[in-house]
Amino acid sequence: MAKRQSVLAGLFLVSLFVLVAAGCKGGAQMAILDIDPKVGHTQGDQYVKIVGKNFRQDIGYTVYFGTKKSAQVTIVDPETLLATTPSGVKAGQVDVMIRADDGNAFRLPAGFKFEEVATGTGDGAGGLVNKKEKGNLAY
Repeated sequence: MAKRQSVLAGLFLVSLFVLVAAGCKGGAQMAILDIDPKVGHTQGDQYVKIVGKNFRQDIGYTVYFGTKKSAQVTIVDPETLLATTPSGVKAGQVDVMIRADDGNAFRLPAGFKFEEVATGTGDGAGGLVNKKEKGNLAY
């Protein structure tokens, strides 16, 4: 009886070790909490900060704004990605998709809005500040 309990205890410890090791390797589930700014111009090449959870620094990420891929994605830390908006996107709301190299993906429906760049608005910012949402577009 004692030998059987010892074997069961050993199997339990091995199972626990395997679960812990798998948890450490895979990490927790990726999540997206916020995007800043949420509005940008259709010319692209604008930095967007993606705030989330569990971005791994040992793999890469691809960010899509609608169907267009970001040209540059930087992992700042486990809670922050920095991506540039693509150029040539039509004005309007688009989904934001973050795909990890390990196969995980997260989609934020209507997470970003592209707007045409106004020119000659007299706002002093070269037309990059939208009159309705001042401050979101000037970088």
